[in-house]
Amino acid sequence: MASGRRRPRLGILLKTLRRRLARLLRLLTLWGRRRARRPWHLRIGRSSKSRVFSRQEIARLLQRHRDLQDFGRIAAFAARFRLPESDFFADPQQVERLIQHFTEENPPWLTLSRPLPGGEPGIEGENQDILWREQEVRERKEMTLFVPDETWHDRPLASLTLQPARRLEEVWQARLLNRVLPPEILLDRFQRGEILIPVHQGIRQRLEFKPICRTVEITERRRVPVPIASEGGSGHGGQLLYFLLDYSASMQGKSAVLAIAVLAAVLRANLGQRNTRYLFRRYAEQMWPRVVEPPLQARTLAEKDALFDTLLATDFNGSATHVNDALEVALTDIAYLRREEQLEAGLLLVTDGRAEILESTRLKLRAAGIAVHTVMVTAEKNPGLESLSESFTALDIHPDSLPIRA
Repeated sequence: MASGRRRPRLGILLKTLRRRLARLLRLLTLWGRRRARRPWHLRIGRSSKSRVFSRQEIARLLQRHRDLQDFGRIAAFAARFRLPESDFFADPQQVERLIQHFTEENPPWLTLSRPLPGGEPGIEGENQDILWREQEVRERKEMTLFVPDETWHDRPLASLTLQPARRLEEVWQARLLNRVLPPEILLDRFQRGEILIPVHQGIRQRLEFKPICRTVEITERRRVPVPIASEGGSGHGGQLLYFLLDYSASMQGKSAVLAIAVLAAVLRANLGQRNTRYLFRRYAEQMWPRVVEPPLQARTLAEKDALFDTLLATDFNGSATHVNDALEVALTDIAYLRREEQLEAGLLLVTDGRAEILESTRLKLRAAGIAVHTVMVTAEKNPGLESLSESFTALDIHPDSLPIRA
């Protein structure tokens, strides 16, 4: 009988413990939902571990953007839309504050291609590659100037006198106002001696110059080298980062500027990674490059720099957004490259629209082992992409919300 009495008590204790655990989980969930957003309204979903930048690295990355003239070019891209919302980032200083926020907050998609788990480490090596930019350069040079000498011995060059024309053929040496006179008046004034012509003296005039050394500031446009630190292992394999950019018409204005800024920050942060390559497509109702063509691929430093020019040339005029088709094409491209090389693949999707992700697309991404990182350039929720992505970031940024740092 004693053992029979203890069993009900044990069941009551288990039920009480379950209730308290369920209540604790609800409290933790509510506390997580009520957490305040960051000052710049960046909301990140399931984040993966990212590399932390030091202050020196942040300053170095911002200086790289300055040297490569990214801030001015993105500001000009924003002004190209001629929309009130795109004018928010038409100032290079506002673009610099935006990129600075991305670098300081260090979201998971900023350092996607830093680790190389799919490649052999090999022997680590660091050197410098060079990109060229045309800049205005001011220099102070010692130059020799030749100025007129005040101690000349001949008469000045302007020592000319006038005299009346003595012969009729000399009339055509007179001033134009006299030469256009009617023939009768011109002949009458010639006989009266009123047509004056210059007297060219036979003495040749000479003006002497003397050299003077002066320090002169010269401004000229010149191609300036921009050094890029190159790093990475010498083994086989590497990292592949696939860019998918939504170019639908709804992206025009502020959303397009935020999308270009996100891709520019990722591209410049990993510019020196030798073992990293980039693939790029933009999608809407159609894809560019076309589905039958290979994606735009950047492996060398020059190709990665040219990819930024391609991003700025994007014309956001698509009429629809087919995310599932774009992900299917990206999977096909990555599978084709993996036939010959061992590559760790990541996919960065930048969009502003909602999408219903098909279960077949979800299963194919999981089977391929591709980590999808989604950046929404609006504050709207997107449950489909959020459940699919390794990290999900929603941007709701206004230039006035970005703090000014020294």
